[in-house]
Amino acid sequence: MTAPPLTYREYAYFSVSGPGTHEDVTKALGVKPTECWNVGDICARTGQPRRFMAWRLSSGLDDTSPLASHIEQLLLVLCTRADEIRGLWTDYDLTLQCVGYFPETGHGAHFNREVLRQLANLGLALDLDFYHVSDHGHEL
Repeated sequence: MTAPPLTYREYAYFSVSGPGTHEDVTKALGVKPTECWNVGDICARTGQPRRFMAWRLSSGLDDTSPLASHIEQLLLVLCTRADEIRGLWTDYDLTLQCVGYFPETGHGAHFNREVLRQLANLGLALDLDFYHVSDHGHEL
């Protein structure tokens, strides 16, 4: 039996971490997060208390959509809240988190000048987590 063909899986989300609670961030941004937790909340995956606050907003797209589409969708939302986001950048870490699972033939990412300008205008860091998925045992 042969394994199913490898597919690219990639997605992006906006992440806020720092002091206070995720409720503080929700109030400041006026946007409901996709995922959030506070210090001390129990992580369902590990059963351990969380050591930091996190507020995350996903693109809403499936992980088979291109990374560029995830980023475009997030920027459509984030740019409408630019003043609110910039109000957080002195106290919080603001990151556009990009994740990809790729076959061993390689992977890469291109960010055009406009995307980089928008990220800089919002004060966002860019974090790329790309993973190699071998031909065998590539189930995630």
